[in-house]
Amino acid sequence: MSDIQPGLAQPRPLRLATHEPDEVVVGQICLASPDRGPDLLVLVIEVHENHVQALLCTHEHHLATDTDCVLEPWHTEYPRLILVHGDVSGRIWKQRLTRPMGRVNPDLVQRIALRGRGLDFNSSDLGRGRAIQSDSDPRWEWKLEKFRQLRTVQARASELGWKICKFGDADPRER
Repeated sequence: MSDIQPGLAQPRPLRLATHEPDEVVVGQICLASPDRGPDLLVLVIEVHENHVQALLCTHEHHLATDTDCVLEPWHTEYPRLILVHGDVSGRIWKQRLTRPMGRVNPDLVQRIALRGRGLDFNSSDLGRGRAIQSDSDPRWEWKLEKFRQLRTVQARASELGWKICKFGDADPRER
C-alpha cells in the first residue's frame, strides 16, 4: 500500500547535495554581512577563489525596472517573491556570506545576468518592471540607494589581493 494519502501534506524527498555544505556555488541566495548596517540578500552569479560576483536582491518587487527580475518562490526555494537587481552587482568576499537561504537554477542565473546587462528582454518567465524614463522617476533615487547599500558589503581591493596604482603609472609587473 502506498504511503501517499490524498488531501494531506506529503513529505518532500530529500535532495542530495552535489557540493560541500560550506561551498559557495552559482545560484545561491545568501545574506551578505557588512561591517555596519543590516545584512543584504544577494544572488551569487560567479564564484572565484576568495570572492563571488553577486547581484543585490530585495523584496520591493513592485518597484522593478526593466533590468530587474521578479522571481516566484518556486524558482528560488526562498519563501517570498524576490526582486533581483540585474544592474546592481559587486564582488563580495566569501567570508561575508552566510549559509544559503535559497537557490536559483544556474541556467536561470545566466539569463538574469544577461538581462541586467541589457542583453535579454524577451524572457517572459522572468518578471520585470518598466524602464526608468527620466531623472524625475522616483525609482531612479531608489536604484542609486541600492548601489550604496551594496557598496557596504563589496570587497575592497586589498581583501581581493589587488594592488591599486595611480593613473598614468607604469604597470607594476613591468618593473
